[in-house]
Amino acid sequence: MAVPARLESASSLAVTPFTRRLERRVLRFVQAQGLFQPGERVIVGVSGGPDSTALLVILSRLREQLSLNLFMVHFNHMLRSSRETKEDLAFVETMASTVDLRLFTTAGNVGAAARLNRESLESAARRSRYELFRKVANQHRASAVALGHTRDDQAETVLLHVLRGSGVEGLSGMRPRAPWPFGDGPDVPRPMLCLRRHETERYCRELGVEPRRDPTNDLLIATRNRIRHQLLPAFREFNPRIEEALARLADAAALDAAFIERAVEDAWQRLAKLEMHRVSLPRAELAALHPAITSRLLRRIVAHLLGSPADLEAIHIDQIRASLAKRRCRLSLPHGLTAVVDVRLLSIAKGFPTPAPPIAETALAVPGCTQVGHWLVEAEIVPRPGDPAGADALEAYFDAEASGRRLAVRSRRPGDRLRPLGLGGHKKVQDILVDAKVPVEERNSVPLVCENIDVVWVVGHRINGKYALQPDSVTALRLRFSLRGL
Repeated sequence: MAVPARLESASSLAVTPFTRRLERRVLRFVQAQGLFQPGERVIVGVSGGPDSTALLVILSRLREQLSLNLFMVHFNHMLRSSRETKEDLAFVETMASTVDLRLFTTAGNVGAAARLNRESLESAARRSRYELFRKVANQHRASAVALGHTRDDQAETVLLHVLRGSGVEGLSGMRPRAPWPFGDGPDVPRPMLCLRRHETERYCRELGVEPRRDPTNDLLIATRNRIRHQLLPAFREFNPRIEEALARLADAAALDAAFIERAVEDAWQRLAKLEMHRVSLPRAELAALHPAITSRLLRRIVAHLLGSPADLEAIHIDQIRASLAKRRCRLSLPHGLTAVVDVRLLSIAKGFPTPAPPIAETALAVPGCTQVGHWLVEAEIVPRPGDPAGADALEAYFDAEASGRRLAVRSRRPGDRLRPLGLGGHKKVQDILVDAKVPVEERNSVPLVCENIDVVWVVGHRINGKYALQPDSVTALRLRFSLRGL
């Protein structure tokens, strides 16, 4: 049954003590949460069900107090029969006339989208609906799409995330005003998170409106429906007010999530280097961060590269974090992404990383400090140390007389070879890098210290025995490489 034909304006809908109380509660919630800006253009998503119908009427009655410019949008999922679809549209058109709002209607073949993307009807319907809402909002310069989610929806969402093993963000559920869930788009205010579903149903009854019913909401196929009809009733045996308890959990988790997100934003601004198809972070600083920050930075990188939020499972985050303890590593990630860890950076890129540019040949100041690309090279003449081993792989000692003062740093060249200390005979630099499992695209970034055509040191890997400290060496040349900014 649709809205009675005699209803021609919002004032013709019934007004009762209950409808006034509910509208005041929503007004207080909207004002307390700062859900709307005065003069804001807002699209109201209306399916024709009790929740969206209640939202439509409540906002239409509050629009002057809130100074809102309201529009309506109705999405046909193409999942119901032709008769039901026509009746849904007729109901929504009547409501648009009743509240005197402009209506935009859109449609999308959700079944075809689900088959094409190999996803559930739930996921396909949500993605398609949001995409078409976004298009309508952009076409009509609306900065928000208001949706009729209630506290019951919040409880279902929190439980759904619990079942999926989500973190604190999942426990936060739906926020009163949230950013668009699929990349750039209008905000999503939810003015009725302060209400229960049974209250929106009573509100419609007291208005004199009979909303549309979608029988698929009662089928136990979709996970959310099973939570609604099986899991929540079981929880009510332990806590009759489980929805309120889950809503409080969501609010508490949201406070924690907001605190963490501020720390993530600070780290992102300080550390992330954004390129067209790659995001890089300095590995030393990334490894020093708390795991809660690191995991969110990694998810943010994926969202940045793909242009929309995408799942990065805990196993992939654990793999990337473990790779930070390795010298070099490359990992294949979902969504066609690749993570590469080298001595300086963690980089995540679309597809396979592009080769690093070669290091331009640069003469070293001996003694002194020299900047060579990303590197800072310290050179000093010191007494022969008792232990010639460097503090780490980026520090080495050489015989000062043998190495001389005319040294330079550059990338590898075809034919480069040396006599590695401790090994018999000569070896190609190419083979040294292959044995060290340095990825092809990173080999140009490995600095070589050279004297004329001789390779003195493949930095981080092998030194030339010809220039090594000898038992009778009096003075030593100490070379120390470090990455600028680390």
